[in-house]
Amino acid sequence: MQLPLYFDYACPWAYLGSHRAVAYFRDLGVEIDFRPVHLRRLVEPGVGKPVELGPRKQANSANDIRHWAEALGAELSPAARGLYRTSTELALRCALVAKDLGRFRELHEPLYRARWAQARDLSQDDVLLELLRGAGLDATAVLERAKSPELEARLTRDTEAAIARGVFGVPTIFVGDEMFWGNDRFELVRFYVQKAARA
Repeated sequence: MQLPLYFDYACPWAYLGSHRAVAYFRDLGVEIDFRPVHLRRLVEPGVGKPVELGPRKQANSANDIRHWAEALGAELSPAARGLYRTSTELALRCALVAKDLGRFRELHEPLYRARWAQARDLSQDDVLLELLRGAGLDATAVLERAKSPELEARLTRDTEAAIARGVFGVPTIFVGDEMFWGNDRFELVRFYVQKAARA
């Protein structure tokens, strides 16, 4: 069974989900199909601004992600929050090219670590070139293709296809037609994979 997992390097929860997904589901004999989508485009039209959190909820929110990161052994830099306004679109397109070339796994985790463990700006060519070279790819060629109209259109299509399927945030995983949003829904994903195996 293949489980599509939608992600964007812009989301710390998708970082944590990606960090643990393969190992967490390995014993079930499933394959995780990582699918890049543009998180900002997933926002449903007409939806208002998010509810403003009070100081206690803000503190809890910060602690919540810190607790998860520690539990999963995922490094999380406090400085990474300062990069929220930077674009990850080019990094997502690089991931698509790496997927085509059979080097996705070699690039995916380093991209996430750069963004959330090292607080590096994934919109910068020099950062991406370094990570592409580290993944054993022809960095210049991959980056050039990632900047092409072809890849821009492809990421848009993939994001629109995710929206049509009901995706509104990341990480999102599907088991058949059942959708699960959030790093903390993996236990439910596991239950439904096992349920499908018994059917």
